[in-house]
Amino acid sequence: MSTVIETNNIDIPPNEPENERKKPWSAKATLGITFLLFILYFVISIISLMVGAGIEAASAGVTAENAHAFGEKLGQELALDGDFTAINYLVTALCLSPLIFYFAGRRKVTTAAAYLGFTKLPSKANFITFNLALLAYLIISHFASTALGIETPQIMIDMYNTTDYLFLLFIAVVIAAPIFEELVFRGFIFKGLKNSPLGIVGTLIITSVLFTLIHAGQYDLTVLAILFPLAIILGLSRQRSGGIYLPIYLHFANNLYASVSMYLFMN
Repeated sequence: MSTVIETNNIDIPPNEPENERKKPWSAKATLGITFLLFILYFVISIISLMVGAGIEAASAGVTAENAHAFGEKLGQELALDGDFTAINYLVTALCLSPLIFYFAGRRKVTTAAAYLGFTKLPSKANFITFNLALLAYLIISHFASTALGIETPQIMIDMYNTTDYLFLLFIAVVIAAPIFEELVFRGFIFKGLKNSPLGIVGTLIITSVLFTLIHAGQYDLTVLAILFPLAIILGLSRQRSGGIYLPIYLHFANNLYASVSMYLFMN
């Protein structure tokens, strides 16, 4: 004799059923894991800052009595130092990227690489279309910045002025940032939200807003307003191409243009 168990009011047990693990992460779980990643990013950055300040204090021969005051001042300086910023970003990205693959691989719906969009290359038509879209964005944003009188953010000027190893900053900004940020936003978050009731429109809006907000510490509101359309373009390229390679490339091209422009401006 079989027994029917009523499950409507029973909480989901800690260990998910196998059929649930064959689905992408829900929108709630996706955003929760993303929040965890942001916390870990902050924690790793603080640890890197403390280690960097400690090394500098030791090399300067600072006494125990002056260590606290020296550490606070040095910490503020390191936070705006181009070399430290580059190293800190590279370390953080290397630490968190495997964790993203781990969470993606926890869903048995597909492989971690496929979950994040690494198994499909863009078509020639999509590649050309979004290159033109990026070009149009760069032209329009240039004229918009000029018309609005937007100047180069001081934080970027300080970063370049305090860089002794320009190649490190180049690697962090032009190579590591596009890969890591797309892995998070157009990879992990995009997959989870797209397959939720939010749909593609909600996914584009949420990923673009989050992408814009993480740059709030670098730019003011006018620059963030100009950055938001770029996030939309990156999201659309992810949707249309079916993979993450195209948004990584477009992000790389945008950062390369910005870095070269910054280099020419500073010199």
